[in-house]
Amino acid sequence: MEKYLRLYAEPETIALDDLPDTISGKVPWANVIVIPACNETSGFLRFPPPCGGRSLMILVINESPLASEEVSQNNRSLVESIETGFDLLWEYSPESTGFGMRLLRDLRAPRDLLLVDRFSSGRQLPEGGGVGLARKIGADLATALIYRERIRSGWIHCSDGDVHLPDSYFRCSNTERFPASTYAALVYPYCHIAREDSDVSEEVLRATWLYELSLRYYVAGLRYAGSPYAFNTIGSTMAVSAEYYAKVRGFPKREAGEDFYLLNKLAKVGQVRELIAGTDCEPLRIEARRSDRVPFGTGAAVNRITGLTDPVRDYLFYDSEVFQLLQHWLQSWPVIWQSGSQEGLAAAVSDQPGLLESLQEIGVEKALTHAFGQSSDLDQFTRQMHTWFDAFRTLKLIHALREHHLPSVNYSELVSGYIFRQLLTQDDDLRVFFESGDIE
Repeated sequence: MEKYLRLYAEPETIALDDLPDTISGKVPWANVIVIPACNETSGFLRFPPPCGGRSLMILVINESPLASEEVSQNNRSLVESIETGFDLLWEYSPESTGFGMRLLRDLRAPRDLLLVDRFSSGRQLPEGGGVGLARKIGADLATALIYRERIRSGWIHCSDGDVHLPDSYFRCSNTERFPASTYAALVYPYCHIAREDSDVSEEVLRATWLYELSLRYYVAGLRYAGSPYAFNTIGSTMAVSAEYYAKVRGFPKREAGEDFYLLNKLAKVGQVRELIAGTDCEPLRIEARRSDRVPFGTGAAVNRITGLTDPVRDYLFYDSEVFQLLQHWLQSWPVIWQSGSQEGLAAAVSDQPGLLESLQEIGVEKALTHAFGQSSDLDQFTRQMHTWFDAFRTLKLIHALREHHLPSVNYSELVSGYIFRQLLTQDDDLRVFFESGDIE
């Protein structure tokens, strides 16, 4: 962690050196949560979940230099709302830096707020930084405070402005149950909801349900295939170990997809644990809404789906046979290892020419040569292959199969398929969600 903070952390972490001893000389916070905010209202500042002490919210209010005046105004309004309900404890705002920072105390709840200004003139995020950089700034600050022993828990909780946190939120990541030194990341259960005071339309709710089905179906398909990367990758549903976060050098600075790529890296160095919904770990509730904050993800998908003439007929899912082929590929590794060279690949998947072609397209032959050269037994070979054939290359293989051999299918084709019906019997998460919908 010290090496990461010294060499790779964002410059905002240096400002923590100026925290007064009255704040930084003890352990003032039990837990920390990081939220990047752009074009948000103050609604997410509702009463925080209990955590056995004071919690710290690191709020990175951000925008790009190309943001509209409406976005800028909404960001300013958010800050004004915070100023009316919080007391200022500390401020860092030199003109020479590209950011400002304030620590404020919530007057109504056991919570403090570290507000990072990356939206004011001269402080905006650079083009291409987006939510990935905003999350990295917040998580780097959390890592620095955990390293300095100012936060009791070793978990960096990540969320968004459209998420309602249940009272069990911090209990789910109790360090006695899930030590941050043992697990690399926790993934919370979630569901999408219509906010009570919103006018969200039926078409938005239907589009959100279809997209959420595609997310849960994809993870269920990976589980069915035996992939170690079978977990949800939604940025607002995860808690990351500060220790493991430092090992993989933090969030990638991307406009979107930073959650997927971070979890992909974490799964290679530690265990990513999906939490099971129950009375001791209630699902996070994510508001169903359109959004143009990022180029892809839930909000962008909802925009795209609502633009279809007939979403139920026109929105497409992966053909479930891709997961059967993925399973065939993963189960072929012992046979390939036993063959003694990559020549065993063709024999192992000889009955699936489409699979062989797709694997060759993503560079499997070079990967096998490397894995054989680095391995003395099947366990080492398997570890080498899982490091190469990670969540990203799994997705690349599925896309190659889709493009050349197994075109995507619509909803009615998906749900009538044998493999999908099998997934419903094997995967409780998918089954419960699927039975909750009335889409036809």
